[in-house]
Amino acid sequence: MKHLIYVLFVLFAFAKTNAQDLTLLHINAKWNESNNYNLRGIKGAKIQMAYLEDQSSSIKSQIKSVPTIILLDKNGKPRGQWKAGLSFVITATQEEIQNRINVIMLENTRRRSTN
Repeated sequence: MKHLIYVLFVLFAFAKTNAQDLTLLHINAKWNESNNYNLRGIKGAKIQMAYLEDQSSSIKSQIKSVPTIILLDKNGKPRGQWKAGLSFVITATQEEIQNRINVIMLENTRRRSTN
């Protein structure tokens, strides 16, 4: 029983550390707020919301549709992206986004264990 508690504690601490390594950036326009994507329940990434209107012109020029969700690593490198089409609604499932986060966390774990 002590070993189980220890393992759970280590896994929880590890998940907490990895959550700081990944960020889900949800960008939408104020006029399209009704189509915000529900990211509640996503684990392993910090979630940030931003309005396109509040971004610099260089960022605005890179966003071609709203809403857009970008998964960034701790260095700001994009590791995944989901965007709306003509419907202004993201059709990806939460499971798809969570799976991408899980894959990256697993890659990070493997890298750390080999170093």
